[in-house]
Amino acid sequence: MSKAVKYAQNGAVIFGITNALLNALNQLEEKKGNLNLKFDWSRLLQAGGKGALVGGVGGAVIGGIIDWENSREEPLNTNAIMNRIITDLKLSSEDPVYQTLSAKAAVIVKLIQSRFKSQLGGKLIKIGSTEENTALQEDFDIDITIPFKPNSFASTSIMFEELFSFLESEYDDKDLVKIRKQKKSIGILYQIGDYDCKIDLVPYKQSKTQDKTIGYLFVNNNSLFREDSYTKTDISALKSINLTPTQQKLVVAFKGWKRKLDLPLSSHLLKLLIVEAYKKQPNPIPRAFTGKVLMVARYIEDNIEERRVVSLENTNNVLTQMPYSEKRQIRTACRRLREDYDYQPNSMLEYFEPTTSLI
Repeated sequence: MSKAVKYAQNGAVIFGITNALLNALNQLEEKKGNLNLKFDWSRLLQAGGKGALVGGVGGAVIGGIIDWENSREEPLNTNAIMNRIITDLKLSSEDPVYQTLSAKAAVIVKLIQSRFKSQLGGKLIKIGSTEENTALQEDFDIDITIPFKPNSFASTSIMFEELFSFLESEYDDKDLVKIRKQKKSIGILYQIGDYDCKIDLVPYKQSKTQDKTIGYLFVNNNSLFREDSYTKTDISALKSINLTPTQQKLVVAFKGWKRKLDLPLSSHLLKLLIVEAYKKQPNPIPRAFTGKVLMVARYIEDNIEERRVVSLENTNNVLTQMPYSEKRQIRTACRRLREDYDYQPNSMLEYFEPTTSLI
């Protein structure tokens, strides 16, 4: 829809209602001085009509100017520019802060291996966006899973508490800020230069099966009304999604998009939706990267409100279990992205360019 038509419609509605409301208030004020005076509905309708006419004409003029300016805007190579934007957004393995944090992670791994050697059921494994090549330059953690043997601790809570106590008493670093208990992990927070960084340790107690990646996480509810518990996990399932290089770029782009718009969309859910968008696409996958972005936006818009998406490592973890208002917010953001692109393709860049704010 052209801006001239859209603005004319909005202007007619807004000014029509506003002018009619003002007329109604004036008439009610007049009645205070003359109780026998009847409310004049024709005056109300005339006022509303005049307001709609003025608002419609004004909106059409403003929208027409915007349409004219839009028609003169030089088309940009959005595919090439999006690739540049993604390069700016994505964490580089050469980033000095990441390399410093990665070195600290290696120290922690050795420390845990030394202390819990007889209780560990396998290697400590890095998981998450830094390993999938989808981490953002401005927002990344290093996640490490720690497998403990089935009989290593009497319970997952004891496992969690012993690991936490050990780190608190034995681990120190010049950049360390805090070691904290989180819902399913232990967070180690650092201040590296001007950056806040974090390593997440995810301990799990292996189940008595041959598959050492299946086990149970401690769930720290941290509430007076809910008891601590545990939940099943499957680390191999989390690592089972093999994203293509293009899908990795899409994850990075949409992570930047959701971060910029402050959307309540988890990175894990976003990744699964992108994979689903490829699988469910009824038509051939668009060749251009811009087309792939619009394909993913359309899929999220059409499915976020009704689709039930569960986490791969635990089917009881429903990733789409969120308030309807949050789903509506995500859906609206996807529709806005597509509609703005249809009106002016260059506008897509504003949604992903990290230096531009849309809030």
